[in-house]
Amino acid sequence: MTKDNPKRPAAASKAQLTSATHLLDGEKVSFGEDAAKPKATDEALNSRYAKGDIRIVTESARYPLAGILAMLRETVEDEAGHKELRYKLDPEYQRRHRWGVERKSRLIESFLMNVPVPPVFLYERDLARFEVMDGRQRLTTLSDFCADKFALTGLQYWSDLDGRTYSQLPSKVRDGIDRRYISSIILLKETAATEEQAAMLKKMVFERLNSGGVKLGSQETRNAVYDGPLNKLCLQLSENQSFRRMWGIPFDPAPEEVDDEDAEESVDESTTTGKRMFEKMEDVEMVLRFFAYRQIDSFKAGLNKISDFLDGFIIEGNRFSDTLLGHYRAMFESTVEFLWHALEAESFCVLDVSKRPTKIVYDPLMYVANSVDVIPHRAKLLANKEVLRVELAAMYRQNQALFAGRRTNFVDTQQRNRCVSEAFAAAITKTK
Repeated sequence: MTKDNPKRPAAASKAQLTSATHLLDGEKVSFGEDAAKPKATDEALNSRYAKGDIRIVTESARYPLAGILAMLRETVEDEAGHKELRYKLDPEYQRRHRWGVERKSRLIESFLMNVPVPPVFLYERDLARFEVMDGRQRLTTLSDFCADKFALTGLQYWSDLDGRTYSQLPSKVRDGIDRRYISSIILLKETAATEEQAAMLKKMVFERLNSGGVKLGSQETRNAVYDGPLNKLCLQLSENQSFRRMWGIPFDPAPEEVDDEDAEESVDESTTTGKRMFEKMEDVEMVLRFFAYRQIDSFKAGLNKISDFLDGFIIEGNRFSDTLLGHYRAMFESTVEFLWHALEAESFCVLDVSKRPTKIVYDPLMYVANSVDVIPHRAKLLANKEVLRVELAAMYRQNQALFAGRRTNFVDTQQRNRCVSEAFAAAITKTK
């Protein structure tokens, strides 16, 4: 019983669920100690700097636009003799939102007018093999235009060129574009001695990049720096249709057709919010949160340092076995389907208070719905889903401050878990 919940019926206390998380073999993750480390002395700091600790090694390069298409198509052989692209532009490596044709056209117009364009950032993943850390949209736009994949539209100063592809440009105009360059800054391989250090430095660079005035989100950074089996699983599971319905994410966000600066204001609010979630990869983060939150008891900072929590989890989680990740897939899919059939689009909302899904509801609800105390009763709860809804709604009313989104420390997370657990316990009692 909590202070925020003084009126819960006695039956709920007697039937209160433990919501115990039974971790699977190989799942336990250590998040380190919370104790603050003593500050280093000036002597230690000087020595550390002199040794070159955490110092990025870079070089600059300029690429002529006339050769961009050939450059991005260039292949090299790996150690096994397989061909791979020298410049890796993985669609899942960066942001999901794509530039619309007008924004692409404005970039071409900028080059035509010799307007300064920010450099692209490359990471040397192996000797003379590169990943595009920032600038994929610019490089893709240039290569697509040179390949006649889109026609210019919405130009501001050269509107007479609207409707023309690269090959249809007047010869002098085409030559003018061809003689331009795009600059790059390359993070060299010798920057880091180990894969762990490389990941840390790449993350640091990602967090400091500001491409086109749009800051990289936490999961966008995580997706790029900590790509691996668990990350790929989260990407796949984020496409679950019931999950998308719960968050208001369109089934086909079609980001390549939407210009961020000209988004339709008439779109339903939940769809707009869901689309933004998709663009910032917050839906993928929600999947990761479900898996990581199973170990929230081990992270004393609670949700106050959720990014650190998720970073630590995915680093270890990418080493999980295929068998464990198979259990993760089944766990997520079954929990989402249960909640969808029980509460539908209101699953992650504060029932009878708000129609907007929130993370502060999502975490404990998914956690408890997946607990060993609830799974055996799912069928009965679905057969009496109105009972579950009533119990949850009553619990939210009696604990409004706890679910308002401002209380994020460790004690608050535990209290929300208990409150949701009590509501499920009361519903299970009434369905026997």
